[in-house]
Amino acid sequence: EPNVLERYSKKCRHPELFDVSKGWKRQWFEPAFFEAIQSSHHGDNAKLQSLLEEESPGVYSFPMMTTEFCLMFIEELDNYKSSGLPIRRPNSMNNYGIVVNDIGMERMLSYLQRDFLHPVGLTLFPKEGSQFDAHHSFMVQYKEGEDLGLDM
Repeated sequence: EPNVLERYSKKCRHPELFDVSKGWKRQWFEPAFFEAIQSSHHGDNAKLQSLLEEESPGVYSFPMMTTEFCLMFIEELDNYKSSGLPIRRPNSMNNYGIVVNDIGMERMLSYLQRDFLHPVGLTLFPKEGSQFDAHHSFMVQYKEGEDLGLDM
């Protein structure tokens, strides 16, 4: 909703999270991940593959964002929640989430997807990861005693 985005742009706590002209800052990423992505852009996936840990068949983890970035991101989401602006929930199951695209981060997340996540997808799933063409980016919050139906 354009009016919401315009209103929040004046209230955001960390404007750099929305600044497409400056993009994703190197210091927001874990150094090994950033270096691995840079190598993958030059055709060398060895560093990226070395970061990927298979937790369960087909489920991978890897260090990506710094703790400082994660705290800044959460601060921004908390700031939006306290702004009084409308919040669209990411799905019908979660009552404590927020669609990050709706608060003005869609373009930044599109760049994140294209420049950083796509190489990971290609490395892990060459066929399925060959095209990333859209995203529904959201954050959910889990607390004991809330959203009790999620375990079903």
